[in-house]
Amino acid sequence: MSDEQPVGTASVKTEKAVKPGKTAKPVKAKKEKKPVFGLVDSADEGVYPFSSPIPEGYEFGKTQGLKKRDFAEEYIYLEHRALEAEAKAVALRAKAEESKKLGSSKQRGKAKRLLKLQEQFAALRESLEGQGIDVDALLDGKD
Repeated sequence: MSDEQPVGTASVKTEKAVKPGKTAKPVKAKKEKKPVFGLVDSADEGVYPFSSPIPEGYEFGKTQGLKKRDFAEEYIYLEHRALEAEAKAVALRAKAEESKKLGSSKQRGKAKRLLKLQEQFAALRESLEGQGIDVDALLDGKD
């Protein structure tokens, strides 16, 4: 017997009709969009359109990007875009530095696991020291 379900009894909704004798492919979940920045299209006078390159409370990457129409002047929008590009450049440089440290793609998985274990060990050490336990003595094999 086959593990595949017959055409008419598939429990997953599909977008296309399935040919007889074939099994249906599951539909991928749609990626959720980032929320719109809270002050965009607000009715508050003097707040929108924005008069500074980075509106108060705005964080790059947390919400949908701001558009040209969201700024009072074009030069403010261009400054915003420049600051956004600089933030992305900093993030890419940090990622490149981490990739350089972690090595090739084969070594990267093990290195990431080591870093995660190191973080867990540091948290455990802090917790034990908070309880008054001498972690260094435990690691040295002393009582």
